[in-house]
Amino acid sequence: MSNTAADSLRDLVATSLERIKELRRGGEPTALLAAANSAADAIEQRVGEHLNDVERQALTAVKRFTYNAAADCWPGWNIPDKPPERQTLVVALKLAQRSAGLVKRLDLGSLHEGTGIWLCGAFDLALGQHADASSAFGVARQHYIEARAPGLVLLVEGYIAIVRQISGLQVPADAENLHQVTARIAAGAFEDGAEWIEQLRTALKVFAR
Repeated sequence: MSNTAADSLRDLVATSLERIKELRRGGEPTALLAAANSAADAIEQRVGEHLNDVERQALTAVKRFTYNAAADCWPGWNIPDKPPERQTLVVALKLAQRSAGLVKRLDLGSLHEGTGIWLCGAFDLALGQHADASSAFGVARQHYIEARAPGLVLLVEGYIAIVRQISGLQVPADAENLHQVTARIAAGAFEDGAEWIEQLRTALKVFAR
């Protein structure tokens, strides 16, 4: 890659980040998702199969902003005034999957893989695709185990418990319910434990309605 091409790619990434940051503040999901996909397309078209440092940095930025744009559109963070448009959730799921794919391509490790797959499962949950959500959360849990992140293991176990509670899927005899999982999170004295418990309780309220 020539110096000119590298500078052009850096400029494109910087411009894209600024645009997406602005749209995230605006809170309009359709425009945000469209911009994130468009920027990701433009950047990926300039990246070769064998990544140099500039290209790797560019794809890392794409991984991050596609994740953030999708996550902003997940309705489980707060109880929404009205249900989100299903098509918005479908587009956001695809964007989350795109981000998760970049985690794998960039070989960012188990912790990032777990988080990327968790978000895909979160959108499956929002879409009522309970079997897919349960599968994704199970994969995310395994990645968090490999990453030695016990708090995040418990967090995703909370989401598995939510899926079981609202879906009617067959529950193993030794499965824990959400109350039991949140009790273990509280007992673990994790730095973000209180936030995780509130996050899980809010998600249950949103998706059990």
